Amino acid sequence: MLKPFLTAALIMLLPLSGVVAAEKGHDHSHGTAEKGKHGGIVQDVAGVEAELVITTGTIAVYLSDHSAVPVSPEGAMASVLLTQGTSRVGTIALKPVGDRLEGKGEVPAGADIVLSLRTKDGKTGQAKYELGGHSH
Repeated sequence: MLKPFLTAALIMLLPLSGVVAAEKGHDHSHGTAEKGKHGGIVQDVAGVEAELVITTGTIAVYLSDHSAVPVSPEGAMASVLLTQGTSRVGTIALKPVGDRLEGKGEVPAGADIVLSLRTKDGKTGQAKYELGGHSH
């Protein structure tokens, strides 16, 4: 009588094993992101490497190809979406300034950033920079 009960319980719990496996696959490697030559976090977006550098009052993105050769920001367009958990905190437009894309604004403590980029070649993409504003 106990064996059929255990078999039924096991069959009911089997689909949950996929959820556990999927959660284990979620990347929590904070702090192990690639660092760029300007001290920022590097992500692949729209076919280029985008290095996010945050200073007081300024957000900058330096572009380079996959062999670390700088790419001119001229003709590129970008914006960043600031989030805290699932809440949107604000958006900042980035414009070409010298060798980078740059925007003025403060990043709230614990916020994450989603970069949206369109290169001068028309390629588009997004990348999320986890700075500590998400929760599990």
